[in-house]
Amino acid sequence: MTNKVLLTGISGWIAKHIAIELLNSGYEVLGTVRSQNSLDKTKKTLSEYVSTDKLSFVELDLLKDDGWVEAAKDCKYIIHTASPYPMKSSRNREALVPAAKGGTLRVLNAGIEANVEKIILTSSIAAMFKKPNRTNPYTFGESDWSNTDWSGSNDYIISKTKAEQAAWELMESKGLKDKLTVINPGGVFGDALDKKTNTSTSYVELFLKGKYPMAPNFGILISDVKDVARAHVLSIKNPKVNGRRLIIGSEVKKMLEVSKIMAEAFPKYAKKLPKKEMPNFMVKLIGYLDSSVKIMLPDLGILMQTDTSYSEDLLDMKFKSAKDSIVDAGNSVIRLGLV
Repeated sequence: MTNKVLLTGISGWIAKHIAIELLNSGYEVLGTVRSQNSLDKTKKTLSEYVSTDKLSFVELDLLKDDGWVEAAKDCKYIIHTASPYPMKSSRNREALVPAAKGGTLRVLNAGIEANVEKIILTSSIAAMFKKPNRTNPYTFGESDWSNTDWSGSNDYIISKTKAEQAAWELMESKGLKDKLTVINPGGVFGDALDKKTNTSTSYVELFLKGKYPMAPNFGILISDVKDVARAHVLSIKNPKVNGRRLIIGSEVKKMLEVSKIMAEAFPKYAKKLPKKEMPNFMVKLIGYLDSSVKIMLPDLGILMQTDTSYSEDLLDMKFKSAKDSIVDAGNSVIRLGLV
């Protein structure tokens, strides 16, 4: 069996970076896409950054059983990144669960049947920190889970939490917990490879376009996309991360701090960037009209804290600074002509 990796959702922003890291590390990659159009665009982007001689594709749907076992049978490892991440929240709290949870179980069951050596799952701190009655500041870690029954958990939070919980339950029920490692990034910033829209880059784009007159009083752990990709690949052959949830990111930054970093790095856009924090009541009013703002409401004014040094130790790597990740994101948005 070759060093072949089944990489689901290869057209996604993080997944494309993972593909580059895998190919540069000598792995053979079989990437899943939903359509021929997505395949062509992804291959074109990746070919600009890395040799694609060891890259192949297969069209598969997370909502259908067809083809997953066949795709996994020739692979030694699986990296499952495919999961919906919309910028706007749906009123249907379970809207994303079929693709997120159902898709995860399809991929993992295919991997179990194919007897792959290791499965790396892309989750999120969204599966960890959303719960009622939090202290301020509040701290979360590897053993924490979001409360999917809480009214403050939206469709995305619920989908990521239920998908990851289902993954652990399945692997533990089969006695295979040590074959699974889960990567939990925060807000992913950094270098965008092409113009395909992703939620994190969209916020940087909107900031630079002057769409936010003031910044919401909201903070998030900043994770660099290349750190996230590297963490996936380093986990493949690292027994120290077996059965672990790895929080990836260096620093928590509030949105006003993000704005100040961009204003300093991109003086041409400084006038358009927010210079003050928006009162919470104003954010709540806007949230009634804009579901992308509504996502932030339960976390307004609450300072998030987490210690990611254990992940750095287990992976033997140092995470990039939040400032560098934010500047890289801004540079790529400008380079790609998105502002």
